[in-house]
Amino acid sequence: MGKIEEIKSETSQFVKDVESEAKRITWPTKNDALKSTFAVILITGFFALFFALIDYLFSMLFGFILS
Repeated sequence: MGKIEEIKSETSQFVKDVESEAKRITWPTKNDALKSTFAVILITGFFALFFALIDYLFSMLFGFILS
């Protein structure tokens, strides 16, 4: 029976610790979230265009070499 009580105690302490940490969470403001979202979309678009251009250039290069 001692092992079951130990598991209950550890689980109870874990839940208390999680609740304590959850109270410390600070969520970003709506403005901060929008800025971050815009930055992610902009950077993702930039890299997508960059890699598409690199892919196109390599495709043209290999096409020229192999033909």
